[in-house]
Amino acid sequence: MFKKLIKASVNSSFYLLVILFCSILSFRGVTQNLDLIIYDSLLNKFPKKNKAESKTIVVGITEKDIEKYGWPIDDIYLFEVIRNLDKADSSSIVLDLYRNVGVGKGADQLASFSKENPKVISIFNVAEGISSIPNFPPERQAFNDIPVDVDNVIRRNLVGVDRKKFNLPPQFVSIPSRMVEIHQKLNNEIFDIDEQFSEGKINTIKKYSGGYTNVDSNGFQILIDYPRSNYVPKYSIESILNKNFSKNFFKNKMVVIGATAPSLKDIFAFPSSRFIKDSQLMYISGAEIHAHRANQLLSLQNGNTLQINTINPTLELLLIILLTLSTALYIEKSKKILYGLLGLIIIISSLSIAVFLSFISGYWIEFSLPIISIILVSTVSWVKKAAEQQKQKALMQKLLGQTTSPEVAEELWKQKDALIENGKFPGTELPVTILFSDTVSFSSVSEKMTPTELLDWLNNGMEKFVKIISENGGMVNKFTGDGFLAVFGAPVRKSLEESSNASIKTAIEIRNAIDDLIEDSGKKNLPPLRLRIGIHSGKIITGSMGGAEKIEYALIGDSVNVAARLESLNKEKMNNNCRILVSGDSLKFLKKENYNIENWGECKVKGRESLVEVYEIL
Repeated sequence: MFKKLIKASVNSSFYLLVILFCSILSFRGVTQNLDLIIYDSLLNKFPKKNKAESKTIVVGITEKDIEKYGWPIDDIYLFEVIRNLDKADSSSIVLDLYRNVGVGKGADQLASFSKENPKVISIFNVAEGISSIPNFPPERQAFNDIPVDVDNVIRRNLVGVDRKKFNLPPQFVSIPSRMVEIHQKLNNEIFDIDEQFSEGKINTIKKYSGGYTNVDSNGFQILIDYPRSNYVPKYSIESILNKNFSKNFFKNKMVVIGATAPSLKDIFAFPSSRFIKDSQLMYISGAEIHAHRANQLLSLQNGNTLQINTINPTLELLLIILLTLSTALYIEKSKKILYGLLGLIIIISSLSIAVFLSFISGYWIEFSLPIISIILVSTVSWVKKAAEQQKQKALMQKLLGQTTSPEVAEELWKQKDALIENGKFPGTELPVTILFSDTVSFSSVSEKMTPTELLDWLNNGMEKFVKIISENGGMVNKFTGDGFLAVFGAPVRKSLEESSNASIKTAIEIRNAIDDLIEDSGKKNLPPLRLRIGIHSGKIITGSMGGAEKIEYALIGDSVNVAARLESLNKEKMNNNCRILVSGDSLKFLKKENYNIENWGECKVKGRESLVEVYEIL
């Protein structure tokens, strides 16, 4: 029990190391970077559909505006722009430019008009400590902070913070949230988006949502929808100053006034940036991002759901662990590496399809970590499997020695999973034919030779005999000093007809080999090597016997004893150099006309009450 516990702990430790390694990859941001690329690719290929026309418009300060009006642009121009938009009945107007200090001769006019107009929003920045227009009404201020991902791409919409929880003043509202709030009030409609987020009615990003790893998820954050790039209409400062626009188009629209000229550096990468070749289109302005965010919040306020969601991170982690462990278990249980490889391909393909279908359905789920995890655990499982196979192969060699034919060895290896249980061959009943041999007059021969000479003399014959046995599909189970025990039909099952024919053919070939050996021994003045062989067919029990220190493949049963007794029956009666006695149970499968056979009749053998019908192959 203790050994099994130790073995299970060692096996588990490999997978714990994989989990630890994957955790390190995750915390180091490796998997997050891969998942962000996958997210961008999916969003680029399958952009979210616009649920309605854009309710926001961007009025940007372009490069041409800078050439004409200078930079920083005088507040008198901004004042005229805001006034024209107000006259066009825009619902809310964000000045996405820092004006904590006025610019030019129009500074006072811009500040005074903006403070009095209920549609105008002034921005401030918490991170950089930049305030809004001095003495601006708190209920029309908004913070400009935007979360930026590790690869400098804007994917998240910081909707706001829990003001009640942290007891914050009324100005701590994000730009898009303030835009929608004023827009709804102007239209006499309810605005409760902050309450929906506070009450958890809308799913927000957590530290490990989707493919994110330990991301700063403070406040209420969601993924920006980012529909097609031309979704939000854009106008220049010049066009608004010259009244080159349709007032009806601007009616009841939320407007963001900001810098769109690349030279002003208020531009950001968005998910599709890496797939755009035109450098002028690779980035979008902060004003456009605010416009997308405001459209998204208005859609949520109107009862629509998030187009890109994430599932509970804890549930996602549990699913990844379950998938990883299931993969490891499948690979370990696979009988062939090919089956395991095919299974791994199916698992990876299924996971890829699941991630794709989930995204199409509006859910971004992690992909890199589970893929890396299942590949690593599969590799570990294969390494363990290879080590186990080497161990099994070593065990087979230990059990069966090197006395098995290549054909039998190959068949054994194919059936190893069925044959070997817990490092042992299980006890199995098999129909076999036993061939038992012993050397004639070994004691008298050994008296005349040195131990070295005796061993060389004996091995010279045994080497040839073992080869003949293997070539005929048999296996030498053990050497009995000056003889051997061979089996046909184990451990690979054969019919009694096959095994008996193979054993008798083997015995005759051994006799022929002995004739050649005797002729050669005479030339070297060595004594002749002569054998007695007993052959019997029947059922025996085969399996591993012994323990960790010594273990062997045992053959147990009456058939083994009968073959041994036939070999020793009437030892003095030798008609040739290799006497072959066969029981009737083996001979009945032979074509007797092909052999010269002498019937010894029914004989009494030691240790057996019933008589055995005995024949000699002459």
